[in-house]
Amino acid sequence: MYSLEVYGLTKHFGQTLVLKDVSFSVLPGESFAVLGPEGSGKTTLLRLLSGLEVCDQGRVLLNGVEITRTPSSERSIAVVLQNRYGLVPHLNVAENLSMSFRVGAGGKKGMMRERVVVAAQALHIQHTLERKVSTLSEGDQLRVALARGLVKRPQLYLLDESLMQLDTPTRLAVRRELVEFHRSNQIPFVYMTRDQPEAFALAERVAVMNNGEVLQIGTRAELFYTPATLWVAQWLGFPPMNTIRGYLQGTYQPDGMHYRIWAKSMAPLLPVQWTGVLSDLQNPNIIVGIRPEDILPEWELAEKWRPSFCAVKVEVLASEWNQGKTLAQLQLPHTEDRFMAVFDIPHDQVKIGQVFTVAFDPERFCLFHPRTEKLLYAPSFTTGLRRSTGNPISRHLWQNYRLDPPR
Repeated sequence: MYSLEVYGLTKHFGQTLVLKDVSFSVLPGESFAVLGPEGSGKTTLLRLLSGLEVCDQGRVLLNGVEITRTPSSERSIAVVLQNRYGLVPHLNVAENLSMSFRVGAGGKKGMMRERVVVAAQALHIQHTLERKVSTLSEGDQLRVALARGLVKRPQLYLLDESLMQLDTPTRLAVRRELVEFHRSNQIPFVYMTRDQPEAFALAERVAVMNNGEVLQIGTRAELFYTPATLWVAQWLGFPPMNTIRGYLQGTYQPDGMHYRIWAKSMAPLLPVQWTGVLSDLQNPNIIVGIRPEDILPEWELAEKWRPSFCAVKVEVLASEWNQGKTLAQLQLPHTEDRFMAVFDIPHDQVKIGQVFTVAFDPERFCLFHPRTEKLLYAPSFTTGLRRSTGNPISRHLWQNYRLDPPR
C-alpha cells in the first residue's frame, strides 16, 4: 500500500512545458524530498498535488483513492507554503489553528478546542495560542503551520522550501523538530527544496528534478554513487563529481580484453568487468566521473596503492577548510583541466602552488554516455561494480516500485 502515487503528471503554462511526465510514490509514514534548483518545477508539482492547480495529464492517488480532480479543500493534505507558511498574520495562533478544523470538519467547538490544544502541545507552542501570528518568530510561525495541519488530521504533509527563510541556528533546530515530529506522528512528508543538506537530513528518499523532469529517485548513497545522469552527478554534492572527457582504446591483457581511457595527461586501464558494456557502446568517446573523495594524495599511497591505480602529478590552484576537511582545486600538468579533491589533512598543509602526486582508482569511476550523458557503469557502494540499467524514470513506475499499473 502506498500513501501517495503520482503517475505521469504533465503541466503547461501557455506554450511552456513546466512538468513533464512526473512519476513517483511515497510509502506510508515515509519522509520524501523533491530536490532541484530554482525553476525546476518543485512548486508547480506541490500545487498540483495540493489541488491548487489542475494537471494537463496524469493521475494522483492518496491512500489508493484518486484525487486528481478533487478540490483542494476536500483533499486530506496539509500544505505549508513558503510565503508566510499560508498563515493569516492578523489572527492569533488559536484562530489560525482552528481554521483547518472548520474547513475539514465543521461544528462542535469543544472538539475543535481539544484538537487545537493537542496540536499546539505537539509542536510546543501552547504558550502562544493567544498571540497574533505576526508577533511570532519565523521558527514559531512554521510550528504554527505544522500544528494547523495536525488539527486537520491529514494523510499527507506538503512543504514548500519551508525552512529557507530561517536563520541558520533556528533552521537547524526546526529541522531536528521536523524529524522528531515526523517520527512521532508517522504522517508521510513530501518536502520541496533546493537545499541538498536539508533534503538528505529530512528525507529517507529523494527525487532529483531539473527542467520539470524527475531524473532519479533514491537514497543519498544511491544518488551520490550511482547518479543516473551526468547532470545529477555534477549538481549533487559539495564539491560535485569531477568529469573528464576522453576516448577509449581496446587492449588485451592476460585476463582478457580491457579498455584504456586516454584523457590528456592520464590513461587509466579499466577493469575487465567494464568490457562488455563498453563493447556495446559503439562510440570511441566516453565521459568519466570521479568523486573528489576518491582521489588519493601521495601521502596515502604507501598504504593504499594497487597496481591498477593511475597516478599523475598535479598543482594546487586553491584550497580551503570546510567541515574538518580540506577542499583543493587541482590542475593536471600541461592542460587547462581542473578538478576538486577532498583531503583529510589540515588546510595549511595543502598550499597554493604545491606540486604532488595523486592517484585515481579506475574501479571507483562512473562512466557516462558521451551523447545521452546517461550512466553506463558505476561502482556499487555495496558489492563492487555494477552496470546501469538505464534511467530509473524511463521505465514505468510500477516496474520500479512494484506498484500495480493504473487501470
